[in-house]
Amino acid sequence: MKMRIFLILVGILFVSACGQETINEEHKVYLSNKGWEIKKSIEVETFILDTPEEMISNYDAFLSEYLGEEVTQYFYELKEKDVEGKRLKAVVYEAEEKIIGGYGILPSWTPGGFNLDDKERLINDQMIKQ
Repeated sequence: MKMRIFLILVGILFVSACGQETINEEHKVYLSNKGWEIKKSIEVETFILDTPEEMISNYDAFLSEYLGEEVTQYFYELKEKDVEGKRLKAVVYEAEEKIIGGYGILPSWTPGGFNLDDKERLINDQMIKQ
């Protein structure tokens, strides 16, 4: 009976560990250098970038030179919150295992996307908590 309980506990720990995305250390440093702190990894997706160039906006204009290439986007939940208490998110892009850029997502704001370098402005505009 003790062995059975032990095996069940090991299985639960294994499944919960496998279900969590690990935080890429380079992404952690990249976001930290811009003033952001990662709470957890949410999702990773790799695809061929085929977004029409006219749809690429100011905060993700770095993507235009990677049209037609394979990119990977990493979604992170940040520790920072907006004024409504909702957690901000960050998207970091890689091509050929090199960070090519990223942007933030502010849940209580439309259009929602912001430049990761704009933390001070978002605080001053009272869009995020300090």
